[in-house]
Amino acid sequence: MRRTFWAGGAAVLVLVTFALAVFALRGDATAGHAAGLPPTAGSAPREDSGRPPLPAGQTDGWEMAFSDEFDGSTLDSRRWADQSGAEADNGRGNKGNKQLEWNQAANCAVGGGELTMTARREAVTSPSGERYGWTSCLISSTPSYGFQFGYVEERAILPRARGFWPALWTWQAPFVDRYIETDVYEFYSETRHRLDLTQHSGGKGNCKPALAFDPADGWHTYGAAIEPTGTTWYVDGVEVCHTPATSDGVTNIVSNLAVFAEVPPAEATNEAVKRVDYIRAWQRP
Repeated sequence: MRRTFWAGGAAVLVLVTFALAVFALRGDATAGHAAGLPPTAGSAPREDSGRPPLPAGQTDGWEMAFSDEFDGSTLDSRRWADQSGAEADNGRGNKGNKQLEWNQAANCAVGGGELTMTARREAVTSPSGERYGWTSCLISSTPSYGFQFGYVEERAILPRARGFWPALWTWQAPFVDRYIETDVYEFYSETRHRLDLTQHSGGKGNCKPALAFDPADGWHTYGAAIEPTGTTWYVDGVEVCHTPATSDGVTNIVSNLAVFAEVPPAEATNEAVKRVDYIRAWQRP
C-alpha cells in the first residue's frame, strides 16, 4: 500500500543524516550490489553444512548479504532505525495511510532469539501535535543496508486479533528522489487466510494468494526475489506469485506492525504481537 512521504524540516535533517550513513556504507548500491554490514554482529548464521543458509526452498544462486537473527538482548542500532521516511509524521506515524499507531523503539523487544513487535493501546501526541491511540514497532535497515535487486525473507508469527496490519516491505533509500516500494507481504488480520503481495514500482503487479494455514498458528517464512526480470513471491519456500514488474532503484528493508484504521481492533483488544525469528537478504553472486 502506497505510503505518504515524511516531510518537514526535522525530517529533512534526519533523512540527510541517514543518507550520509548509507553513502558511507553502501559502496556501489546499484543493481545486484548490496550495501551494508555483514550478515550478523559476529558471524553469519550457518546451516549444518557450515555454509550460510539460502532462502527457504532455494538450492543455489544466492549469497547472503544481510541478516539479523535477533540473538541479542536489544535491537541492533547498527542495523536498524526505529523510524522510516515512509511515515509522514516525523518518521513514526502515518494516519493518512490508514494507520492508527505511533512507532517507537520501546515497542521493539529482542530476547530469546526473536524480535517481538508489540502494538499497545496507549495515547501518544506526536511532536507535530497529532494524537494517536496506539503505539507499535517499525524497523528500517536505512542505517546499514540498501539494495535494488535481491531476495528478502522474514520468518514470523503474525497477530491473531482483528485490526492489525503486519508487513515486510522495501522503501526507497534516503538519497533516492522517487517512490519505490515492494511489499514482500502485507497481512490484514481480519482476513485470516490471505496475503497482499505488491510490486508498486515499474509496471506494477499484485497478487492476493489464499493460504492453507492461519499465520497466527506458527512460524512461516515470507519472501520475495526482486530481480531485473521481475518479482517472485514465496511462502515457506513455495512460489505463490510472479510479476514482470520490478524495483527501479535502491531501497531499504522495513518490517512493522501497523494498526489498521479501516477495520480497527475491537474495543476489548488492547495489545497484539508480531514475532520475528529472523530477517535476511541475499544477492546474486
